[in-house]
Amino acid sequence: MESHGTLLLQAALVLYSLGLLDSLYSVVKQRRKLFKPALYAFVAGAILHLLSLASNSLAQGRFPVQTLQQLSSMASFFMTAVFLAVYARFKYESLAVFAFPLVFLLTLAGTLGGSSPAASRPMLEWWISIHAALFLFGYAALFLTCVAGVMYLIQERELKSKRPRAFYYRLPPLGKLDEIGYQALAAAFVLVTLGLIAASVWAFAKWGPNWVVDPTIALAFLTWGIAFAMVIGRLAAGWRGRKGAYFSIAGFACAALTWVVNSGAHTFMGQ
Repeated sequence: MESHGTLLLQAALVLYSLGLLDSLYSVVKQRRKLFKPALYAFVAGAILHLLSLASNSLAQGRFPVQTLQQLSSMASFFMTAVFLAVYARFKYESLAVFAFPLVFLLTLAGTLGGSSPAASRPMLEWWISIHAALFLFGYAALFLTCVAGVMYLIQERELKSKRPRAFYYRLPPLGKLDEIGYQALAAAFVLVTLGLIAASVWAFAKWGPNWVVDPTIALAFLTWGIAFAMVIGRLAAGWRGRKGAYFSIAGFACAALTWVVNSGAHTFMGQ
């Protein structure tokens, strides 16, 4: 059954690659009608991806988040789900130019390694699997917040140049980018908070007070702190626009470091 999951993931990767190429072409050439096939390819890819995750979960008897490849696959699925949810609400094709490449790369990384239980770490308790899923979903939402921030800065710069280039006209309005970023931030903050609670309770019971010295856990708390500052700054100080964009980029950069800092209880390399 696990080999079926691998085949499903590879099929999803093919659909993601087709969607990526078509979306880039349709946005660059400003042909909105051509974006529909890209969207359909990504929806079909997401369905196959979900079936792959379900197949691997049944085959291994646990949530597939124990290796770096499995985490990459899970993260790409959540990013796809978040993008599709945002697109369903706002209908801005240009978001795909920034979101689809990372989804493709993470899915590709997920197909490169084996997902055999024998190559994985010992079975994780079910609440740790939930903790990992909450974090990945939260980081996917942070990624969309970062995308909105980057697009905001690009559009603001083009406006100030007084001679905006062609890509400027393919971007959502500044107000909509701010709205997209804030809604994604709110979802990310809730998910990361729940993930931290689930992780902290388990880690304290297992390792005592020394669990906080794990670099990945420290970065997770730093990511949460940035998200918290953004939410409070938005509500209390009215942080919007450029300041919010910079913080959103910093928040996702900190979240991405948790993949680079591969240590302690969160070591996945070499499996």
